[in-house]
Amino acid sequence: MKLVINKNYLTAFLGIVFCFFQANPAVAISEQQLVVLGAANNIEYVGQQITKAYFYKHQGIRTANARKDLEKGMAELDADINKLEASVLDEEDKNVLLFITYTRDELKEILSQPYSEENGALMLDFSESLLEGADLMASKHIHKDNVEQSMLVVVKQMEFLLERINKYYIAHKAGFKDHNNVVQLENAIIKFETDLKKVNAYHYPTSLQSNIEKLNKFWPIAKRFYSGIEKGALPVIVMASTDNLGKQLNKLLAFHHKAATTK
Repeated sequence: MKLVINKNYLTAFLGIVFCFFQANPAVAISEQQLVVLGAANNIEYVGQQITKAYFYKHQGIRTANARKDLEKGMAELDADINKLEASVLDEEDKNVLLFITYTRDELKEILSQPYSEENGALMLDFSESLLEGADLMASKHIHKDNVEQSMLVVVKQMEFLLERINKYYIAHKAGFKDHNNVVQLENAIIKFETDLKKVNAYHYPTSLQSNIEKLNKFWPIAKRFYSGIEKGALPVIVMASTDNLGKQLNKLLAFHHKAATTK
């Protein structure tokens, strides 16, 4: 099963943040900044999703879902680049966008070719390039003064981290056993746990307690699967684990959007 970012959530999130900062001129943020932030954050995510799907497809595992993820991910990448091109960017952002666009074109070229070890290595490199470039852009446009915005960022990052973990797991099974890939997966696990502590520190209503409980109950189980990367024998279970956790996170995202709207 695939884990996707709900576009309705993203649209609502941007509108919420814009309204908040309009009411707080000391930390004013423009609508253009919000467009850049939303597009950059999504590029970070789809870069992981596309590469994960690439390896699932060429390992012959859940190929139908993998093809859909590849098509959807590339379409979203095109859309996000178009949004950034239509935005008012400074020179640094423009240069980063040129690099992101170049990387997108290279991804399309690779996806049109038969699978090879060389192309697999390039897919991993390009997903990291997209992450680095998009993260640089996002870091210049994000504001964390609003509690609900901060929690939205935390929960959305948790979704990103799940895709990242899954990407490195399936790449390892495909033969990319470089120690650095294992370290990156382990770091993503650590970051997820850090964010989970922030979720647990937040006072959620009774209606969401079951989701929090499921998240905390299932994470240790999923973590054992993720940490078993050296064995690399459970790619379907790893994907199912990611989906299970994602369902709980989606409930929390919905709550934070509603909370930010009514406050």
